[in-house]
Amino acid sequence: MKELLNDLEWRGLYKDITNKESISKVVQEKGKFYIGIDPTSDSIHLGHFLSLNLSKILNNHGLNPVIVIGGFTGMIGDPSGRNSEREVVDKKTIKENVNKITIQIKNILKKQNIKNAKIIDNTKIYESMSIIDLYQKYGKHFNVNTMLSKDSVKNRICNGISYTEFSYQLFQAIDFLTLFREEKVQLQLGGSDQWGNIVAGIDLIRKLEGTETNACGMTINLLTDENGNKIGKTQGKPIWLSKEKTSPYEIYQYFLNVSDELAEKLLRQVTDISKEDYDGIIKLCHANRKDKLINKELSKRFISLIHSEKEFDECVELSKLLFEEKYTLIPNKFKKTLEMLPSIKNKDISLMDLLIEEEKVKSRREYREFLKNGCIKINGEKVIDENLKLKEQFILNNVAFINIGKKNKVIVHK
Repeated sequence: MKELLNDLEWRGLYKDITNKESISKVVQEKGKFYIGIDPTSDSIHLGHFLSLNLSKILNNHGLNPVIVIGGFTGMIGDPSGRNSEREVVDKKTIKENVNKITIQIKNILKKQNIKNAKIIDNTKIYESMSIIDLYQKYGKHFNVNTMLSKDSVKNRICNGISYTEFSYQLFQAIDFLTLFREEKVQLQLGGSDQWGNIVAGIDLIRKLEGTETNACGMTINLLTDENGNKIGKTQGKPIWLSKEKTSPYEIYQYFLNVSDELAEKLLRQVTDISKEDYDGIIKLCHANRKDKLINKELSKRFISLIHSEKEFDECVELSKLLFEEKYTLIPNKFKKTLEMLPSIKNKDISLMDLLIEEEKVKSRREYREFLKNGCIKINGEKVIDENLKLKEQFILNNVAFINIGKKNKVIVHK
């Protein structure tokens, strides 16, 4: 147990536990734990992967994971960590999402070589449960005052919370109870915003199964950037694990451009790198920071696992060609990737008007200043004519590469 907690603390994952003795027993018995993922999209994101990577770490310590996909609870909406009501997702969409992310998770579990894992859609828990069952068997065991005291509810009272989201903790508690009974799951893991839901499940288990029952919970730190902002679906631009939503190249660029501090943190949190290997890379990195060894190691490990090592190598190749402005040498195999990158669409107006309209430059005056200094380029060639339009001769692989100054690049779609 001490070894596991030390590992999690070193990684910056471990936050709170409900009962150290109970968790020690689960670890000693090489028992089961579960994590939940809501299918509110057709792909999981970097925040979800934190939980899957944690599953790998726990599995290395002999524990067996049960991944619960919230086909039912995804339609209820978890108020945790939110200031407003979630959008309702219809049953058909939820079902499609469940199918897609189940495939994603299976592939990741296989690549991570996680043993004895099980994936469950919690729709199966509720498909034959009646309203009377819900209230008589479970509802009477929940005290409204206790439910109101949970942070997930208390933080929403001022702005308002629907009965639907208010009741979410009841359903997550039933999930834990059912898994405890049917799958022998004793430990629930969740982000730090899940503490109230985890405790609700433990309380329900003890009321129905006995106070000596060994049910326990552990929370982990949420995935945040260097400013403490949550990295995931709800804050900023998410890093999706589906290449149709976030290309491997976009992931590569994201990891390559985060600060040294965040790269070191993410390498510990979203890979299963050993402390020995990590310390070795840190030593090399500190000796030569400009080579961004930590960022590259993070990118390589993550992209190779989620996609493939070949795609990581292609990201390195494409990045080098773009950085060196060797646009004409970009192979046709990158055509699809280029079309997925953040871009603007070409219009029958001058390049100056296009960049102003898309807020890539502030004004005509600023554009002309860039132009005067030779800082506006198309596919690496300086632009001289301020009235120039992007026409067919500038299009390479259906896009044109616009440089604005030294650092800003804009991809324009055909």
